[in-house]
Amino acid sequence: MFQLPKCFSVSNLGWLIIGTSMLLGCSSSAESTAKTDDGNDRVILMLNWFPEAEHGGFYAAQVHGIFEQHGLQVELRPGGPSAPVAQELVAGRVQFAIGNADDVLVFREQDVPVVALMAPIQDTPRCIMVHESAQVGSLQELGGLTLQAGAGRPYLKFMEHQGLLKDVQVVPYSGVPKFASDTSSAMQAYSFSEPLLARQQGASVSMLMLSDVGFNPYASCLITTDDYVQEHRDIVGRMVAACREGWQKYLETPAEANAAILLDNEHGMTEETLEFGVEVLGPLCLPNSMSSEQVGMMSEQRWETLVSQFADMDLIDADKVTADAVFTTEFLSAPAATN
Repeated sequence: MFQLPKCFSVSNLGWLIIGTSMLLGCSSSAESTAKTDDGNDRVILMLNWFPEAEHGGFYAAQVHGIFEQHGLQVELRPGGPSAPVAQELVAGRVQFAIGNADDVLVFREQDVPVVALMAPIQDTPRCIMVHESAQVGSLQELGGLTLQAGAGRPYLKFMEHQGLLKDVQVVPYSGVPKFASDTSSAMQAYSFSEPLLARQQGASVSMLMLSDVGFNPYASCLITTDDYVQEHRDIVGRMVAACREGWQKYLETPAEANAAILLDNEHGMTEETLEFGVEVLGPLCLPNSMSSEQVGMMSEQRWETLVSQFADMDLIDADKVTADAVFTTEFLSAPAATN
């Protein structure tokens, strides 16, 4: 069963930044754009993790021919733990990638010029999972528990900054089995993944959402580099349109995309896990009565809030990383097409 943590440690960025900094002056996004024999633009989209429901809309765009309808041939390249999406983008080895909004801010702080183009998951799936028997009803009530968490993640810094980790012992992430066997423990989780794994191992669990306490970065953002946007606006526009339509399709009829994800994920992914993921993702992708035509939209206010939070936590320099630089709505002006 798939149990690896979805964690990318900010404290481990050093090796990544060294590599990307060396590449900043010597790569061009233009050199890696190619045409297929039928005239489609060939691009690579690198995932930030092994293929899961959080990537479902991108797979839907592929399996339903939506990319081709927009003149694109897209290779979906699976990622994994600490997937080097920034390195690959800046080197020009991939043209697009997936990254959460908090990752985008950290990359920009480290002089990696990535920009978010769309955000299919509006509300973060990041949560803290607890046992129902612990009778913990909110993130303010974690005192006395042991929390499995990946060191260095911004959400953990946020929790500490908000006083939510008082009397909480934070230990390295060790997986669902250990959590399931210890009712005094809590663990980091994505709401569409680990809770099902825990229940399959006999644990009755509750999910305490980070968005409920104000930490709510967009998730599974489509990202690229500033240079690629400037040099290939037409391709970027078509890619955003296709991905939005793919997410719309996935939220309506996910079966074919899930079948493709199962083929690409060699780490114990199951059909049941994907079905659970789609069910949970629906309200995260389209919260607060958002229509399917609004899928992927982003707001300046949301980015400004996240930038302010990161600056308060000393994770970024607000004079260096500004909201207007980390995202663009240029390619979101039209509603996603209906299927």
